[in-house]
Amino acid sequence: MPPIYKLVAAPHLLPGGDFKGHLETVTFIAANENETHKWWAVNVGTFEKDFTKIVSPELAQNIVSRLRQGEIVEFPNRYELAQVKGKFGGCFMD
Repeated sequence: MPPIYKLVAAPHLLPGGDFKGHLETVTFIAANENETHKWWAVNVGTFEKDFTKIVSPELAQNIVSRLRQGEIVEFPNRYELAQVKGKFGGCFMD
């Protein structure tokens, strides 16, 4: 059985300019008691749709709203890495 992870999303809002406060990127951290995986994704406007792969549409909307406010969000449940790593937004691996 593959290991499962807690998933946390940490937003990065633009600090200044015409788009100050805009959700630019999100860093995702998948962790369990043995290891941590970290990657980031550019906001290409698909986070809400992408999150519905693992949560309800209502919860996906809530998560994106909270990220846009600058809040670090822990997703409910636990996930296999293959379910979440590289699956959201314009993804880039670190």
